[in-house]
Amino acid sequence: MKRIALLAVIALAALPLSAQVVKLDVGTTFSSMQDDTPTHNFTNTLVGNSLTLGVDWLENSWYYLSSEAGYITTGGIDRIDIVEGTGLPIEEIDWRMQRHNIHFNTTFRAKLGGKKFHAYLGVGPKLDIPVKTTMNQYLDDVDDVSFIKNEVMFGLKAEVGVAYNFNDVRVGLNFAYLPDLTRQASFLNQTTRNDIFKLGISVGYIFR
Repeated sequence: MKRIALLAVIALAALPLSAQVVKLDVGTTFSSMQDDTPTHNFTNTLVGNSLTLGVDWLENSWYYLSSEAGYITTGGIDRIDIVEGTGLPIEEIDWRMQRHNIHFNTTFRAKLGGKKFHAYLGVGPKLDIPVKTTMNQYLDDVDDVSFIKNEVMFGLKAEVGVAYNFNDVRVGLNFAYLPDLTRQASFLNQTTRNDIFKLGISVGYIFR
């Protein structure tokens, strides 16, 4: 798994050599966990964020490739009841589990439009490498090891968006769905996967 992640980093680092646009994307993520158990832990939506640096390359009149690397948060929220004897208020609380990931993706984008403006549909693979898991502050004594079993999470990215070129600057708006295909242990070692939606805004420089 580590070799695969290293190859992804090397391949993405070489892409600027053929890049036509270099861009920065800032986004908001809406993530929840999906599992096959009756308890369905952390299946409520957790709002997070993402920050990626990417390139658009091999662009022509009707398609191009888009590759990104950066940071994305995933996870979910569970509703739990605090019971007597814990020293905490007796109430129902939101139990947040948030994973911090190094993120990679490459999508094939089909274009519709002209030189100034175009809309696109894209699809391709994505890869998340969890580096840390955090809980609510007063629940942080849970062992992080039980939350990270797979070092690399594979999945898909399906997206729709628009881009507008202002001279040498490209501004874009993107909505993406990024489901995991591999499963990962979460609370009590149940196997789960992430369903992630992301809304992002990007600004890039166009090489002439």
